Amino acid sequence: MEQTPGSERLPTENDYKDLKGKLLRGDFSFTAVSEKLMEFDQLLPTRDAADENLKFLYDPEIVNYIHEHPEVNQEYKSILGFTEFHVAQRLGVSGSAEAGEHFKKSLENTDEGDEGWRAYVEGSVLYSEGKEIPEQLIEVAGKLGKRNADILRNFNAGLKERGHASYLEDYSKQN
Repeated sequence: MEQTPGSERLPTENDYKDLKGKLLRGDFSFTAVSEKLMEFDQLLPTRDAADENLKFLYDPEIVNYIHEHPEVNQEYKSILGFTEFHVAQRLGVSGSAEAGEHFKKSLENTDEGDEGWRAYVEGSVLYSEGKEIPEQLIEVAGKLGKRNADILRNFNAGLKERGHASYLEDYSKQN
């Protein structure tokens, strides 16, 4: 996936096939694959590659590879949780009820030790369920940065104002 500045394009099916082949042949480590998936994810601020990244991570051959290489399981769960989160965000922006399921899958794959990120994801799950996010959870999420705490507070304000989630509206508010 050669690129010159300003020529960003989403990865193609062949890019994913190539990546999978390199992993399964041993040409790439799982760390290198994770880095490439992250690169794909970051190409556009709308995270347009998240859906295809998720398909890649759930590909039966990739899942089998993870089972055969338990030493990369935590790294797999990390990139899977991150990808599930971006899929959830994309679905949330479009108003899809499926967003909540992907937020939950993200939380299931989030490292217990990463408490700031975990709190942020947990707050997103609560919001997707139309539940108020406790201030204590917001404070922990704020360890990642003030913007994360502000987003969760915006979620609460939006729920209180409307009585239901509106992800794009509440996520986009500036404090």
